[in-house]
Amino acid sequence: MKLQFIVFVLVVAVSCNKDTSRKNLKFGLPVEQMKVDTTGDGVMDTWGYYLNDPGNIRIIYEEIDKNLDGFSDELIWAGSAVFTPKDRAEKEVVKVHEEVDTDYDGKVDTIKWLLPNDFYALAQSDTDRDGYFETTSYYSFKKNIVRKEKDTNKDGKPDVILWETRGEIDTDFDSTPDKFVIAKSNLELEEIVKDKTKHQSLSEKNSWFLNQNLVPENERSIIGSGYFVNKTKK
Repeated sequence: MKLQFIVFVLVVAVSCNKDTSRKNLKFGLPVEQMKVDTTGDGVMDTWGYYLNDPGNIRIIYEEIDKNLDGFSDELIWAGSAVFTPKDRAEKEVVKVHEEVDTDYDGKVDTIKWLLPNDFYALAQSDTDRDGYFETTSYYSFKKNIVRKEKDTNKDGKPDVILWETRGEIDTDFDSTPDKFVIAKSNLELEEIVKDKTKHQSLSEKNSWFLNQNLVPENERSIIGSGYFVNKTKK
């Protein structure tokens, strides 16, 4: 189920006006809601919450029940901005934040933040389902995850940093990676990082995490890797 399609269906369902306005909304508008069956199976799977100023409708929040169990599996917040995709007359809202229950256990385990034009900036995940979001994933302009940071001791700072085939580990939790590993694949990397016999010594000057200019351009994230700074220095 594509999020863009869901947003489109809600916009059409709420209003037949294709030119959803960019003008300022009136202050103090009540929030209205609408149920939508996005799959056509007769079951309402999406709730849309919106501000309705005649001729100026803004969706602000959505709840999606992907597995139709009566509970929300995905929550999406939208900003006040709208944009018109290429080859489309209808405008779309700009999503700014998502919360997802990926395993349908009733608890949100993934939180995502978005930039304009539907770019994901980063996502935080609770991979072991203990209530602490220990893994932060960073995205590139190609919308791929290019770096993961894990906070294994829950002190609020990353101590395992993973790129495609390189990992750096802060073994004494002093915010400075002191070991690294190299793998043949990302899948292998996840396992090698756990094996201390595979760890190699790492100096500060050779750390990708501490020296973002060492990171190959195709593995740099939109934020958190000095991408823009390095671009301006060239």
